[in-house]
Amino acid sequence: GSLTEIAAKFIEEFTTEDGFDGEGCGAALSKMFDVEIGMIEDEAALMSALSQLANKGEECVKPAATVSVNMLGRSFEVPLETETSVRDFKATIAAMQAVPVYEQELTIKGKYAELRNCDKVQPGSALILRLRTKLEMNGQDAVDFLDKCPEAITTVERMCLDFHGAQLPDSALLRTLAAWTHLKHLDIDLSNKNVGVKGCSALAAALRGMDQLQTLRLRLQCCGVNTDACLALGDGFRGLSSLTRLTLEVPANSMTTAGCAALAEAIGRIVQLRVLSLHVGGNQLSPKSCGALASGLKGLGQLDDLTLHLGGNTISHTGCAALAVALADLHVENLRLHLAGCELGIAGCKALAEGLSHNETVTGLELGLARNSIQDAACCALAEALEGMVKLRTVVLDLNANAMKDTGCAAVGAALRSLPDLEGASVFCIGNPAAPKLAVHMQGVPSL
Repeated sequence: GSLTEIAAKFIEEFTTEDGFDGEGCGAALSKMFDVEIGMIEDEAALMSALSQLANKGEECVKPAATVSVNMLGRSFEVPLETETSVRDFKATIAAMQAVPVYEQELTIKGKYAELRNCDKVQPGSALILRLRTKLEMNGQDAVDFLDKCPEAITTVERMCLDFHGAQLPDSALLRTLAAWTHLKHLDIDLSNKNVGVKGCSALAAALRGMDQLQTLRLRLQCCGVNTDACLALGDGFRGLSSLTRLTLEVPANSMTTAGCAALAEAIGRIVQLRVLSLHVGGNQLSPKSCGALASGLKGLGQLDDLTLHLGGNTISHTGCAALAVALADLHVENLRLHLAGCELGIAGCKALAEGLSHNETVTGLELGLARNSIQDAACCALAEALEGMVKLRTVVLDLNANAMKDTGCAAVGAALRSLPDLEGASVFCIGNPAAPKLAVHMQGVPSL
């Protein structure tokens, strides 16, 4: 909104039967911006005061890290290099949260960093902190930046740290997160950085103090995460007493069965979890890893949405059988299980089908079973399991690069047609002998 619209709102709010309350209006502005304004005699004085406040900070020397705020239709900047500047910034944020009549856009931009809330911030709602780095950013720049912010931006509940393409942020950067104990939503992408044990330990130390955290997403692809790093991360999960949504992406690392077991045990203690997505594909997991995962899942009685990415590990039919036992006892509504290239074979697929056949709660199912030497007998077992899952509404089956022929494909199609509440299904069988006749076998099955 314009200054005129802002002024009109203040005049409306502070106009009584006895006339305009200039003292009340001045006091409100003083409290809002933490400056002494005095009595506002009339609309002209109010416009003058608002204009001065909107341009506050324009004459400041701009250091490497500044706060650029677009408010009241104007843009101004506040440096973040002194305690006074941080107090000014805190007052500015308070003012922005208090005034309901204009769109708020907050951007912190410096030589290397950017802070932005991309959505329209309504009064009383949280700002969103997003720190993205460029190629030339180093860890110390980010440490300095984050060290100055927690006291100033106490309304931030969401933080997104994306270090894609940046130089390696050192463990000191991750330790600075410990000051952000008021966060409710945290998303960190450290993919393709050599985080290792030291970085995971620092991250875990920060997480232990975030008892208000409700949503956590950690992306650690190709980060040198080994068994000791998994033990450290698992230790960090122990204090997350408010967490209900967890996404942990740790593919293409050197995680072993022992590391997977440590993570599974820690996750299993977050008993209030409702949504879990675990991506550990392309590691060094064995069939015993699935047993550890199954044990961890047993403790998650409130879980209603589960995603497991285990592709590229040597799970074999033994590990699949252990997972199947856990799947039979889960009461989730949405299940996504990706086991591409896990050497399941016919026995593994049949074990999976057996576990699914006992699940009576799943409404959305996604199975990734590509490259597992699956033949007609296994497909028929899977089809029989699908027929028993009568609550299914959506189904996605990836059976690419197997050995399924027409008999198996026809059985899957018949099973899908038998589901009374099915709203849509997608079946992929590229690289199978049955592929040319897929459309025929899926006739009558609603597509997604």
